[in-house]
Amino acid sequence: MANHKPVKAVVFDLDGTLYLSGRPYPGAVETVNRVAHQVPVYYLSNNTSKSPVFYENRLKCMGLPLASDSIISALYLSLDAIHEKGIKNVYFFANPEVFEWFAAQDPSLNLRPSVEETELVLVAYHNSFDYRELCELSFRVQRGIPFWVTHTDFVCPDARGPVPDIGSFMALLKTAYGVEPERSFGKPNPAMLARVLKKFAPEEILFVGDRLYTDFELAKSSGCRFVLPLCGETKKADVEKIAVKPEFVVENVSEIDFEGFIAGTI
Repeated sequence: MANHKPVKAVVFDLDGTLYLSGRPYPGAVETVNRVAHQVPVYYLSNNTSKSPVFYENRLKCMGLPLASDSIISALYLSLDAIHEKGIKNVYFFANPEVFEWFAAQDPSLNLRPSVEETELVLVAYHNSFDYRELCELSFRVQRGIPFWVTHTDFVCPDARGPVPDIGSFMALLKTAYGVEPERSFGKPNPAMLARVLKKFAPEEILFVGDRLYTDFELAKSSGCRFVLPLCGETKKADVEKIAVKPEFVVENVSEIDFEGFIAGTI
């Protein structure tokens, strides 16, 4: 007799789960392809330093399976929220490629408004900014203009060691001006899984991610099954420090018994 409902969809985090610095972990590509022959797979990432188009091309080049709705990005949620509010003048702090992608999604948006015109500040994971851009951002947030972020990760995985992410930018702005973002769209926001939850019950979704404060928190708040691979940010010592621990912890994605989850035996 099955112990759980069979898993009908698998959602994978990207950075630190399937690959690091663009290089797949051993066995990850083969594992995901095997799973995709049995159930739909989705890719969910907080990393907004690149556009969804970049990730589509990266995953295709790696040989990972892709459907038209496979990639879930906080950029889509941010754009939806801007439309819901009817905002047109958004100072968008983002890498050029992401800026151009965002502008193409809605050409009516003014993404380089003057300080006086700015209705909203939106911060993506910008890892190529110069000091002038940082000052332009600060001129707006210190005036009390509404301030949103695509996600709140403190660091982003890198082969040489974790590098500062939006959470670190937030700490800088809070120290300098006492301001914090009003909204964040990425993990652990349950809205990141809304598209998948429309098709499947929470207990029919398996989420695989390497972070406790984003991935595990998202799984808990959404009611999804969860597996933590230790190949990314989280280490065994980190798991030992928390009261509520993930049900399954593995060294890497290729060790996960997906067949057991899909059959409902684990």
